[in-house]
Amino acid sequence: MGGEVDSISPFLRARALRHIQTNPGRTADELTAMLSVYDRSLFGGALRSLRECCQVRVDGDGRVWPA
Repeated sequence: MGGEVDSISPFLRARALRHIQTNPGRTADELTAMLSVYDRSLFGGALRSLRECCQVRVDGDGRVWPA
């Protein structure tokens, strides 16, 4: 695990997970584009953290789904 993923707060992970649950089946780029500039800067790290924790999965087409 990298330091960036380790530093993602539970609050930020929960926000990212809610965003994914509200918009299932979208790509990471689509999900990111829907966010404010501030949230965009944090979403990549939160998404990596959620994947490492097996809370989301990415299919072969790059679409993100809640686990």
